[in-house]
Amino acid sequence: MVTARNLFLRAGWVGVALLSPVVVCAAERALFPSPLHITRELSNPVAGTTTVIDEYCQGNRVVAVSGQKTAIADYDKGVITEIDFAAGTYSVTKFEDIAKAQPNTGATLAATAKSEWRVESKGGKVVASRPAEVTEAAHGPQTIRVAADRQLTLSRNAIETLMGFAYPYRRDAAADTILGALRNQERTLATNAANREADYHLPLEYAVRIELDGETIETTNVVTRVGSETPPPERLAIPPGATLVESKTVALRRMLDELDRAPNTH
Repeated sequence: MVTARNLFLRAGWVGVALLSPVVVCAAERALFPSPLHITRELSNPVAGTTTVIDEYCQGNRVVAVSGQKTAIADYDKGVITEIDFAAGTYSVTKFEDIAKAQPNTGATLAATAKSEWRVESKGGKVVASRPAEVTEAAHGPQTIRVAADRQLTLSRNAIETLMGFAYPYRRDAAADTILGALRNQERTLATNAANREADYHLPLEYAVRIELDGETIETTNVVTRVGSETPPPERLAIPPGATLVESKTVALRRMLDELDRAPNTH
């Protein structure tokens, strides 16, 4: 029997991806022309945990710090470096290897992507002491709530990076609907090139609720602070003597591939 918990796990949705690199050509405008520091809280109802992440965005690089772990996405080089200071390990993974490791979310999300989402404005609210406009999109058992910052706008590439919609990650079934809710309608007629690029609002809250067979599961990704600080230098350097290991994403994909190739002894 398909339950809300199973659907949640099959979709692989535990909140917005920690990092979601896009391919950025040197001739293009930087993803983040000015330093941007976002502190967010991610809830995982399956594990019963809440994770605090500090994201430092500048140029074509995003540094995510959570506890004793740091993840550095360098879009110019096309690699993610993950450092675990507590374990004394680090990994360096190419974007293409992460893309290959992405799971197939199956027919459920594929069908959703082709269907109409019911979109409704829910008015304004305050998130992280910042005014926001709330939009809800519903399809079947799934409801998505997004709160768009009224003050800060970024380019579409930058927003897709923060939302986890871009390569090397698989595009979410509701990506176009969510991007539509974040689009700044006031700038659609702007003639200045810079203004045309920065026409998507920063999402201050992103929640997904699934109701199925009497079960309800809701994950939330809420921004608690927006600033312009740069990452602490000590969180960027691989510590002396650290051991190079395989990234967990690639290791998991390899393990699943090995299980698929194993002979059926049932």
